[in-house]
Amino acid sequence: MTSPSPIRCWRWTRRWRAWRRSRPFWGGLLLIAAGVELVLLPLSGVLVHGGLKLVIYIGIGGVFGVLIGALLIAAGTALLVHPVHRSFYGIAGIVLGIASFPASNLGGFFLCMLLAIIGGALGYAWSPIAGDAAGAQPGPGPDAGSESAAAS
Repeated sequence: MTSPSPIRCWRWTRRWRAWRRSRPFWGGLLLIAAGVELVLLPLSGVLVHGGLKLVIYIGIGGVFGVLIGALLIAAGTALLVHPVHRSFYGIAGIVLGIASFPASNLGGFFLCMLLAIIGGALGYAWSPIAGDAAGAQPGPGPDAGSESAAAS
């Protein structure tokens, strides 16, 4: 078995970094982590007792936990796939994180709520680097406007 060449690994690493920096990666990752944590808390007991007692065992708070957790996972995934709509998904993640506090186990024992709020804020605040836009040309510097003003 041969190991991959350093050049191939370097290319892969460079492509991964370019993809990661072209979207709100950490915000989406934190939203997905919050959703997974919120889904796994109510379902941890269900997996032991069987799926038939899902609604009876976990109650309405657990159902809301699974629902909000699934929506957080969807918002985090959409944040990674469609960075253009980052403000909507970021705000949705923050709202879902805050809604998880009264709806499900104090927001997944505060951990899910904090991850969702931080992830949504990172997703909302992220902005693409100006040089990453396709076909973007660097604009004139601040001196270009003063030269035309001085000429007239």
